[in-house]
Amino acid sequence: MRYTLLPTLILAITFASCDKDDDVNNIDTPKEFLSNGNITATMEQFRQALGSLNTQPGATSGRRELTWEAVPDELLDKTLPGQFFNQTGAEANPSFQRGLAYEPQFDFRVSKTQFSSLAPDAANEFTAFSGSATFASVADQPQPWPISFQLAGKTTAAAVRGFAMVVNDVDIAGSVQIQYFNGNTLIGIIDVPARSGDSPFSFAGLLFREPVITSIKVKHQGLLKAGAKDISQGGVTDLVVMDDFIYGEPVVR
Repeated sequence: MRYTLLPTLILAITFASCDKDDDVNNIDTPKEFLSNGNITATMEQFRQALGSLNTQPGATSGRRELTWEAVPDELLDKTLPGQFFNQTGAEANPSFQRGLAYEPQFDFRVSKTQFSSLAPDAANEFTAFSGSATFASVADQPQPWPISFQLAGKTTAAAVRGFAMVVNDVDIAGSVQIQYFNGNTLIGIIDVPARSGDSPFSFAGLLFREPVITSIKVKHQGLLKAGAKDISQGGVTDLVVMDDFIYGEPVVR
């Protein structure tokens, strides 16, 4: 496992700079949360560090969570709209206003059959952690894939204190990596630990004192696609799916 903080973020600035640059260079060293096997205790510690769970727009502290069960059946195994989990407008359901957005050119999907319709061999390796639905970036597309934050129920760019996720079936330590950004500046990297024992689940995240994470990117060895096999089945890459996302309440940066 590996955590990295860019050296430029801990060096003193000797030249005059704008306030935004000063903010970036004053970012603290975050606390890491890593677990495999029985990940429940570490997840709960991360939740408590962020604060209470929010389910309505308008919060300024606490946390948000995604467990994918809210995705309706008609959207399962299909490309998710980029704003599906941060819908706007007076008619929007608060359960779909969670301040998390995807880049529309990426193919993100949720499945309750562990993507068996796409990659039946690889699907045998996956198990949902919460409920029955899991999430994946699929097909041939660029990596790492990005996620950004907005105020819940609005398109206003926002930042969070922390972000963590459950990853399913990491066979090789470091084959999945989460990168944390403040604007265009990389402020942290964490490698997801490999599975342990009989449990297929791993948990990884970083927590800062202040809301400085404006986006994250996730990098892993391979993406699910037709005919794909996991490395444990003789394939060439370590294929994974994701479950719970836990992150701080998005606030104006």
